[in-house]
Amino acid sequence: MPFADLLIDPADPVHPLAAATHAAPYGYYRRLAEGPPLRFDAPLDCWLATGAAGVQAVLAHPACRVRPLGQAVPQNLAGTPCGAIFAELVRMNDGERYAVPKQVLARALAQVDLARLHGRVMDLAGDRVPGRVARLNEAIFELPLFAMADLLGFAPAQWPALAAWTRDFVACLSPLSNGEQLAGAQQAAYALLQGFTALLREAEALPGSLLHDIVAGADAVGWHASGGVLANLVGLLSQTCDATAGLLGNAVVALRAQPELCTQLRAAPGRWPALLRDVSQRDPSIHNTRRYTAEDVQLHGVRIPAGQMIIVVLASAGQAESGFGHGRHACPGQSIAQTIATACLQAWAEGLEDMALAWSYLPSLNARIPVFMQGASA
Repeated sequence: MPFADLLIDPADPVHPLAAATHAAPYGYYRRLAEGPPLRFDAPLDCWLATGAAGVQAVLAHPACRVRPLGQAVPQNLAGTPCGAIFAELVRMNDGERYAVPKQVLARALAQVDLARLHGRVMDLAGDRVPGRVARLNEAIFELPLFAMADLLGFAPAQWPALAAWTRDFVACLSPLSNGEQLAGAQQAAYALLQGFTALLREAEALPGSLLHDIVAGADAVGWHASGGVLANLVGLLSQTCDATAGLLGNAVVALRAQPELCTQLRAAPGRWPALLRDVSQRDPSIHNTRRYTAEDVQLHGVRIPAGQMIIVVLASAGQAESGFGHGRHACPGQSIAQTIATACLQAWAEGLEDMALAWSYLPSLNARIPVFMQGASA
């Protein structure tokens, strides 16, 4: 049984976009998966791809693009610092222009020493064990961002500002953000670009850092697109933000929903990584994504015209998918995120056992990130 289904709520989500923050959505997702893999949803005015067959078919089809044709950047971001970053992000765009940068980033991320990262994050998290609920909510965002900033080569004194700017910046990626949040995102984007510009000047003096490996890889293949390297360095922080916070928070939910897990994991600490892999599949951070048809597409006997939006309901595909993407858009940082979350949980496990927790979920159309509150004492 998925961990979050241990929270019983008799009402189904009203639609797939509401399911990501629903208390117990997985029965609903299973019923979606039992239906047609592709269907038109009239209330949402878009297509749905559900179940492993529908999800994988859309994600694998080259005409199902990440952005609508002719709109590489959302209209509300055009001509802004956030828009300049968005236009270069390899995770947010398709096409040959992004193939080489994607390879550079994937290769550099694959070179990260995960054992060393685990030990480093254990030290960082051990010095910042959440002692109260408010601190836990901060820490599930903050520690992964500190870990990524450390990997990139930033000094510890810079981490808090980088984490704050990143959390402000990701507001530009959400359609739920208000005008004030979007204005803050623009200021944060500018600050992040300035921070990375300064760090890039030191890249030669940071051997062994992730930044050094990315710059060396970019130089080797001639990736010198204006602003492209800078934007994707910002992207590493922004992608770490919600996805890893969700993974870490949902793992805390798993531990609280099944208290015997803590005892088992203390007896066999080598099982921690398996728990995080299980959480990423059974209660993932990201529940859906979007694709746009660049031409007429035929999938599972259904013709979808050009120019249509498809909501790809990742969470309805069961363990065939996870919150880290699939195929051409699989996240190359999945192992890093799981290593960071594993180390944080190991460092926090004993303290978490003593905290009385309840939780709901942060408002979102696609991400499942718990927000914790004081629960009843046992």
